[in-house]
Amino acid sequence: MPELPEVETVRQILIPIVKGKKISSVDVLYPRMILNPLEDFKAILKNSTFIDVNRKGKYLLFELDNGYILISHLRMEGKYILLSEGEKTTPHARVIFHLKPNTNLAYDDTRCFGIMKLVEKEKLNQEEMIRKLGPEPMEIKDISPIYQKLLRLSEPIKTAIMDQSIIAGLGNIYADEVLFLSKINPLTPANQISKDEIEKIIKNACSVLKKAIKLGGSTVKSYHAARGVDGKFQNELLAYGKKDSACPICSYPFKKIFINGRGTTYCPVCQKFHFKPIVVAIYGKIASGKSLALNHLHSLGYQTISCDEIVHQLYQNQDVILKVSRLFKNVMINGNLDFGVLNEIVSNDEKKKKRLTDFIHPLVEEKLISRISKSQEKIIFIEVPLLFEANLDYIANYIIGINTTLEKQIENLKKRGVKNVEQYLLLNSSNSFDQHQNDFDYLTSKDATAEELKDEITKIVKLICAKEKI
Repeated sequence: MPELPEVETVRQILIPIVKGKKISSVDVLYPRMILNPLEDFKAILKNSTFIDVNRKGKYLLFELDNGYILISHLRMEGKYILLSEGEKTTPHARVIFHLKPNTNLAYDDTRCFGIMKLVEKEKLNQEEMIRKLGPEPMEIKDISPIYQKLLRLSEPIKTAIMDQSIIAGLGNIYADEVLFLSKINPLTPANQISKDEIEKIIKNACSVLKKAIKLGGSTVKSYHAARGVDGKFQNELLAYGKKDSACPICSYPFKKIFINGRGTTYCPVCQKFHFKPIVVAIYGKIASGKSLALNHLHSLGYQTISCDEIVHQLYQNQDVILKVSRLFKNVMINGNLDFGVLNEIVSNDEKKKKRLTDFIHPLVEEKLISRISKSQEKIIFIEVPLLFEANLDYIANYIIGINTTLEKQIENLKKRGVKNVEQYLLLNSSNSFDQHQNDFDYLTSKDATAEELKDEITKIVKLICAKEKI
């Protein structure tokens, strides 16, 4: 979707095309995008002259000499295209302005989401879509009104700064960039943002938007400001669209999650989420005793979260099941997901395994973060089987490595009733426990019995609680 810099680029392109030009007639090829009665719309525009093209947030405001303003919102893919001589229309033309002398301007919109509305100039600021707009970052001198609005919102700050009634002009791309530069996690509840952090957001929003405007905005996917016009700011993007790329500041891989349905890219280290509880991760190989440790902590009265349980819950979700069935053929048996078939598919094909983890891991991360952020406890314990593989180690304040021997793993798997032990042990190939032992804050004994492991976990927790004064 075109954001403020792209709309400003369109405005600057349009001024020399339409300013001073008289409209002889208008062809409306898609009436649903016109918010006035169609005949009134055509009649008001006919024989009027464009005086200027202004902008408010993401809205283009065409000023006419008859006292009207034409409000235009480009939505997803709208663009204005000057038709060349002999060219009657464009493939996705929705409205065509016939200008004197012999100039035709098409409003082209592949997805037909754009809107147009004529309003009287003196009533412009009473028009709801304009009236409800907040200030643009460059207009903000006093952050107090914004701070007061944010204090009333528990939604993620990413969602809040994209709310055009709070700050006008920021969309998905520039929100990611601004929060990265401000070192603020996009999931941080809006009411937890300090005044200093708001100052950073506004300062960086001004900087990013000004630079983007100078470079003609961003050309991403299907959006171009006009035919043959490409913005250059996409070459300057630091965070947006950089999933799995190394952060330019700390080199940790960028993560992508979805916040209210919008893809969101951020650096987990530079934009660390400051959870209220101390988060302790339990990590180990398959059948190492992770669940035993977590269950023991639960029995001691601590809050625990199992990522295996989160995954299990996700696989009960119909949307998730539908997505997995689309990713992989023949995984549905009698309308149900066959996990045996799915495991066999991903076990024998690294590309397909990555396809599944690329879909599941962000969902697990989002659920995990949501549950931690809502916790009222002082300390919380999480079991994450693929802590480092899924790049979730940034969540933890402390990591406890559950050490074990191969013999112990086999023994534990047999106790579970697992018949194909060798196939289960293959899961160790996806586990980087051995490579990350230097990253553990605590490591349990290799040959510990179940009772000995419980005792070790209890002692480790006491050390952490003493250190954190819990």
